[in-house]
Amino acid sequence: MFKSVIIASLVASAAAFAPASSTFGVRTASALSAEWEPAEGMKWEETDFESAINKLEKEAEDRLDAKIKELEANIASVGKP
Repeated sequence: MFKSVIIASLVASAAAFAPASSTFGVRTASALSAEWEPAEGMKWEETDFESAINKLEKEAEDRLDAKIKELEANIASVGKP
């Protein structure tokens, strides 16, 4: 009985390291080359994210510069009771 349990566990552990079938998760070339199209009646619009990011970046830099000026103006009073 004990030997059969040992043999069964060895077989199960060996099966865990067996290579998977080669077709698992593999897609055919025709599925990969298919062109995407929006659903019928829908229109695809490309958003210009770069200009929005540049605008946000400039606003953030302006706020940072204003905060730096504020901190520099208060630097004389920092650390004094």
